[in-house]
Amino acid sequence: MNEPDDFDPKYGGLQIREDDCSYVWQITPEDRCEWVKTSPHCESDSIIQYSTLLFCTFSSVYPGLFAIGIIIIILWLLYLFLILGTVADNFFCPSLSVIANVLHLSENIAGVTILAFGNGAPDIFTSLVASDKEMVIIFTELIGAGIFVTAIIAGSVAVVSPFAVLPKPFVRDCLFYIVAVCWISYISYDEMVHLWEALSFVVIYILFIATVVGMQYYDNREEKRKAKIPGLQDPEMLKTFLAYEETDSDMHLPMRSTAFSVKAKLDVAIAAEMANARARGESIGIDNRRSSSGSSRSHRPVGLFHEFLYDLNPINLHDWQKSSILVRSLLVLRAPAMIVLQLLVPVVNETAINHGWSKLLNSLQLCTAPIAVLFKLNLWRNTIGPVPVALVFLVLGAIFGVAIFIMTGRDKPKYHNAFAFLGFISAMLVVYVVANEVMAVLQCVGFASGISDAMLGITLLAWGNSVGDLISNVAIARRGFPRMGYSACFGGPLFNTLLGLGLTWTVSTISKSDYRTKIRTSDMMPGCLAFLLCTLVSSLIYLNTVGFRARKSYGFLLYSIYFVFMLVNFLSEIHYIHPLGTDHRED
Repeated sequence: MNEPDDFDPKYGGLQIREDDCSYVWQITPEDRCEWVKTSPHCESDSIIQYSTLLFCTFSSVYPGLFAIGIIIIILWLLYLFLILGTVADNFFCPSLSVIANVLHLSENIAGVTILAFGNGAPDIFTSLVASDKEMVIIFTELIGAGIFVTAIIAGSVAVVSPFAVLPKPFVRDCLFYIVAVCWISYISYDEMVHLWEALSFVVIYILFIATVVGMQYYDNREEKRKAKIPGLQDPEMLKTFLAYEETDSDMHLPMRSTAFSVKAKLDVAIAAEMANARARGESIGIDNRRSSSGSSRSHRPVGLFHEFLYDLNPINLHDWQKSSILVRSLLVLRAPAMIVLQLLVPVVNETAINHGWSKLLNSLQLCTAPIAVLFKLNLWRNTIGPVPVALVFLVLGAIFGVAIFIMTGRDKPKYHNAFAFLGFISAMLVVYVVANEVMAVLQCVGFASGISDAMLGITLLAWGNSVGDLISNVAIARRGFPRMGYSACFGGPLFNTLLGLGLTWTVSTISKSDYRTKIRTSDMMPGCLAFLLCTLVSSLIYLNTVGFRARKSYGFLLYSIYFVFMLVNFLSEIHYIHPLGTDHRED
């Protein structure tokens, strides 16, 4: 530990600090509610003050009631994770895909930058909203989530749909990830980060982007060179080509009737991969059942108001009919949040009819989105002269909304893509707000239950931010695109780790006069880094050994590594063993 005078001398377990809300356990049970209310250490930048809620509504005087309070708060945390996943999958990814096309970004640049940000938004924003006191949670979450994704999710893709890994992209991503982990280990060893060290993480990612673009440029040049070579006049090859041309028209996903679909991220990803495959002239295998997941134009009602109610409905009827009991339960749970999100966040979805254009709903969003921004930034009380700024924004939003309503028809307007940028900003604000709540809940659960910050990061936060990727990547693999789901298991965590730590530490160092900051680490940190390296190196060795065939045995190997990782950390948390990489002998 880097501040031994503030921590309990035992490793792991509850950390009692006088300058932290955990000091509440040194207060008599009858006075804890009042102490939490008045202590500045228990205040958080969240909408709900969870410490006050827990210790005043569910008094610690009654252990049973207090335990119920902790369970309720954990259930609320799981619901926040559901909202984060919903925003990323249904709002971020479709809009970011459109933005990538509007900016004419190549598929590689879009994949490793803007689209990676859409997938990693929960991790990035939970990192940025974390304070210095919460860096233990963030550090172990980013590393723990990396292990979860590269072990559990990558292993699940291989188990569900064994496939042939493309050697060059995999080796590139894996080696960059290994270099990043080694550099993180070196930087964090002395628990002091300088500004140049924080910026180096961003530089490494820029080098990664440059490498991706350079490799793609080389591959494209080779393809053009080969295309100039005259082909053989082989009747069988011509017959195969013509047969492929005849079936090429079927390689399209049916358009969904609404932009707010439970499978929006899956549709966008598959549509992009199908377009890339057609551009490369490849034939791809698609699950024939895919056509049943699409919707036709006939599913949309006729009439402006009926269309508005249809798009505002948080549970799409077609999704409901095609979903399992578990998915239906999630649709019901997220329904209240979806109503709010659909009123605030515009979505432009290329896989929906008219790209998701809903005349009345999109016009209304121009009024609601700016007001929500003002409230979050706490600017709604400000005035411009005698006029409240909230009224100014409301009037301007109403003018733009009415103008859009009058000037457009029911079909997609030419400037509809502009709503993708507004949707990106609105979704980013929502993720920022929810990430604030997640960090506040985790801090409260930590000091109230005695679970260490490191364990919270490895388990609750890492699982919550990654379970959505597990579901979507496995679904993509089952639909016939295992390579897409697998490649995201390395590029995504690399993006989250480098920019999550890089941006967070950069902001922290810039705020200091000497441009350096002392970071809080954990006894579990060396073990987390070691297991992440173990996962990456194991993948590299295994796939090289078997000729880059991701078999089921590869998935079970990764499962075993993650099981050992969790077992070591669990035994460390209950003080049965020392954390990996630490030595507590007195000599």
